[in-house]
Amino acid sequence: MKRFFIILALALPVPCISAQEKIKSNDANAPPGDKQEAALEKSGNKDSTDLQTPQNSLEKFSAIAAKRGVKTKPTDDSAFGVHPNGKALPYAASNKFNWKPAIAQSLIFLAMQHGFRMTEKKTRDELNGPFLRDWKRSVQNLGGWNDGGKDFTNYIAHPMQGAVTGRIFINNSDKARRQEFGKQGHYWESRVKTMAWSALWSLQFELGPISETSIGNVGKTRAGDGRSKQTYGDIVVTPLVGTGLVVLEDMVDKYVLDHWLEQRFTNSLMIKITRSLLTPSTSFGNILRGRAPWRRDYRFN
Repeated sequence: MKRFFIILALALPVPCISAQEKIKSNDANAPPGDKQEAALEKSGNKDSTDLQTPQNSLEKFSAIAAKRGVKTKPTDDSAFGVHPNGKALPYAASNKFNWKPAIAQSLIFLAMQHGFRMTEKKTRDELNGPFLRDWKRSVQNLGGWNDGGKDFTNYIAHPMQGAVTGRIFINNSDKARRQEFGKQGHYWESRVKTMAWSALWSLQFELGPISETSIGNVGKTRAGDGRSKQTYGDIVVTPLVGTGLVVLEDMVDKYVLDHWLEQRFTNSLMIKITRSLLTPSTSFGNILRGRAPWRRDYRFN
């Protein structure tokens, strides 16, 4: 009888759980965050589990994708965000420059400035006369540094103009828009490019075909002391100091807004107002691209 039961026990199928099935069952019972990390580890993207900031996550995602030979597709602003658990979603990163919206926003800003100039009698009085000849004469009178204008116009308004045009570049450069203030080379490289864009825009506004010299002929006639109204001061100060304001706003946005105010207060209205007031060129740049002034592409809005 004993021999019968021994033979019966050996003949019955014994339930066996493989190692893979154990892992699957553990993954099924794991919290959502652990499931994501487990999936990343299985796919070979072990580095992707260490996502601390939106900028780092995007750079790591691109690096991993390039290493594995995976093509990354650009995504629009709405795709980028911060996961509720504090980790950035690993969306594909693009480094392209969006020319069409950049040119459109630049033209809108240019139209706003020339629209304001048209409210001034001195501009309207110079609209008559040969266009090309008066434009050429105005450009030829370029010289000196001080145009005799108000200090507010030369050293506050013009740099703010440079900061806004710099923001147009940043908002339309996928790589520049991802950068956060710091010592990293990518940040400073993007801000040097920002200054170059602002310098070209300033040169066009001062001397180009849709400029102060072509519309209103600023500089065509010299002052009594021989001073020209068209000087090198505006061409240099606008992009140089303007980019300085961009960097200053980046510092304020990181240390005052993101790392201090938004960590201590939950009043969304106060945060929106503070963002809009403390980073004016960012706010104006957002308006030019049809977004709310307080918009931040990589933080909750």
